[in-house]
Amino acid sequence: MLDFHAHILPGADHGSDGLQCSLRQLTLAEQAGIDVIVATPHFYPQTDDYEHFLRKRASARRELEEHYTGSIRILTGAEVHMCVGLDHLEGLEELCIPGTRVMLCELPFRGLSFGLTDTFERLMDERGILPVLAHVDRYDPTQIENLFGLGLLGQLNAEPLSRRFHRRRYLPWIDRGQIVALGSDIHGTALGYSQYIKAVDFLGDRAAAIESRVRQLLKDAL
Repeated sequence: MLDFHAHILPGADHGSDGLQCSLRQLTLAEQAGIDVIVATPHFYPQTDDYEHFLRKRASARRELEEHYTGSIRILTGAEVHMCVGLDHLEGLEELCIPGTRVMLCELPFRGLSFGLTDTFERLMDERGILPVLAHVDRYDPTQIENLFGLGLLGQLNAEPLSRRFHRRRYLPWIDRGQIVALGSDIHGTALGYSQYIKAVDFLGDRAAAIESRVRQLLKDAL
């Protein structure tokens, strides 16, 4: 299985406070049957220095590679906080998953703001980047539907799918092919991959369909 959204790079953000936490996260992922993880540290363009972020991410990746001896393949991306004008950021491609033009994008906490739709369109039409919306389960469904109408795709977190109530509300998005990835969004080790396993069990054949979509999306990176 492929985990499209995980905070496992040591010290890169608040997802892992150091190497031992990251190694434990990867052990838990292995036990859950994960074979590919996309490491997606937070990037906030309004406050983060771009070059510093890239150096910090690369350093964390090197540290993890030096000590991890397991079988999981780690791809490096970012969880990019969307803001108006993001399309003008030079070197934006470095935030995509290597070998692809796929970028995991987090909507502002308040949802869509004025001009953000135009930014998404320019990312796709002028920069050739395919935004995948992170944890679409957190936002107003009407806003997500509008963004899907623009051609954006979505990623679901395992957590809401592991809970009995309301989880069926996401099935139409899955059945229409608008959900292309599942993510643990793992921070720390307290919950591990228990929710991911429950989500896959609940989805059944739908989980296999999502897995097929994400592997096709990342075929040039795998």
